[in-house]
Amino acid sequence: MDRHGRITPKGEDHSTQVAWRKTGRGSYMPTPLAYRGLLYVLANNGVFDAYELATGKESYRQSLPLVGSGYSASPVAGKIYLANEDGEMLVVEAGPALRVTATNSMGEPLMATPALSEGVMYVRALSTKFAIGRR
Repeated sequence: MDRHGRITPKGEDHSTQVAWRKTGRGSYMPTPLAYRGLLYVLANNGVFDAYELATGKESYRQSLPLVGSGYSASPVAGKIYLANEDGEMLVVEAGPALRVTATNSMGEPLMATPALSEGVMYVRALSTKFAIGRR
């Protein structure tokens, strides 16, 4: 499709060009993640939402077990990795239910979004850069 500009007709709150939307929910810093048919939204306060990508139906909305000072980094996928500002990296199983499978302490604050490339996760902490993967 070649669409630009306003896609909702003026004065209307829906359009055939918009599959679904949520208002009043979202994050301030972390960018949502679309992965394996779900849209994951991480709020700064550790509330983690998952919605069916096609319909917008909520799969879950839960607080993460480790919130600490909050979340600035965006979630990334392989599994789903969530880095909090206190230096904890949570590993979440992708799917319609929240399941934290591991927590890894990086030892210093994490505010940047990790990068994944060719089986390696690159993490920039406050003063250290980590490359995590198999040789």
